[in-house]
Amino acid sequence: MLFNNKYCFLHYPKTAGKSLTRYFVQAWENPIEGFISPGQVDELKDCGLENTNIKVGRGHENLSEAKSLIDLHGNKFENIEAIFVCIRNPYDLMVSNYHFMRKTYKNNKTKENFKIANDNDFTSYCEKVGMSSPAGWMELDGAQPKNLFIIRFERLDSDLKAGAEKYGFNHQELAKLNSSKHEHYSSYMSQSSEEAIYRKFKYIFDKEYYEREEFSKVPKISLQKCA
Repeated sequence: MLFNNKYCFLHYPKTAGKSLTRYFVQAWENPIEGFISPGQVDELKDCGLENTNIKVGRGHENLSEAKSLIDLHGNKFENIEAIFVCIRNPYDLMVSNYHFMRKTYKNNKTKENFKIANDNDFTSYCEKVGMSSPAGWMELDGAQPKNLFIIRFERLDSDLKAGAEKYGFNHQELAKLNSSKHEHYSSYMSQSSEEAIYRKFKYIFDKEYYEREEFSKVPKISLQKCA
């Protein structure tokens, strides 16, 4: 989560958060407040964090938490010109999350979702893992704020350019960090995993940000428990 007197960026997990944090730190005027996760510190040390008031914290605050924090810092949440949230195709997001958790399991063995990823194939992971609904990052008191600006993961550069032109901050080339390395999400999907993902991301699908897709009963690629 980042904010200054004009803007706020909320990071829903696995939606280019590190890249977007770097982008906004360089694009917005200081003082910039907010939180980044411990894992982001080294990756963002060359983008001017020392000139901001950003601290190490959770980093995935939702809209309600953001309002409380902004109000607490003496700003008025209702005066924020734009709230930026990035969303991503839920199928792609879940495949990326699954691979990330399996890859980093050895450093996160006490975390339940990482254990689920390590111990299960992708379909079972989708059925068992806990996920927070994106609605918490996109709605406040049951409605989307009028100043919500949605960025699509699939068109980061063009959406950021449009946001910069609309709200008057500096646009620059987006540095892409921590890109996923795996096959296309369709290779891991099945009818069962699709149904599980729909239940978790019902808000995104029902709002028609992304369309549901049809998949075969058996995935093309099935990964078993990691060593």
